[in-house]
Amino acid sequence: MCLAAGTVELALDDAPESMRWQWFADLLDSQWGLTGRLGPILTEQIISELEQVARMCRASAQHPLDPQGWISAYQSTAVLVEDPAVVSADALHLALSAVNDIALEATDTSHPDFSVAVTLAFEALTSAVDVDREVSKSWILTAIGEWVTRTESAQAGLRSAQSCTNADNRQIANASVVSAGCSEKPLLKVRGNA
Repeated sequence: MCLAAGTVELALDDAPESMRWQWFADLLDSQWGLTGRLGPILTEQIISELEQVARMCRASAQHPLDPQGWISAYQSTAVLVEDPAVVSADALHLALSAVNDIALEATDTSHPDFSVAVTLAFEALTSAVDVDREVSKSWILTAIGEWVTRTESAQAGLRSAQSCTNADNRQIANASVVSAGCSEKPLLKVRGNA
């Protein structure tokens, strides 16, 4: 509901594309993702589809894939999602629908919007028959926590890299002053010059 209301944003536009692809892959086939949480009710064929699309997401984090691969994944999940055994089990149907949406989005654009797939995956987690609502809520919070941790790490790394660059630039500037025959002086403390 938070995703639908826009109070939680997972696929941040300013997050690195590779980070988004990795998180989507993990949402499908990690311990905290669909295969880890729904494993006991998933068939081998559904697990295979989840893992296949997760591998494609991980590969897409490195380089764009041939659209034909995504089309093939879309078609195979579209057939499987119509299987009567899948249609009758909400969690299975929603999990496969999430994978199907990822394949469709990746076929249509090089910068897919996976908000529908994320919503479907979270719905699959809440639809597991044997799972208490509080448990499924904790599963979703874990997945969101994974995203937040990754984006915070990336932002901290970016801030650290910017600080190093600023410090390096100050050292280069001081070295230039010294090599020009002037004595090195401490930098003045000016706002923005930490």
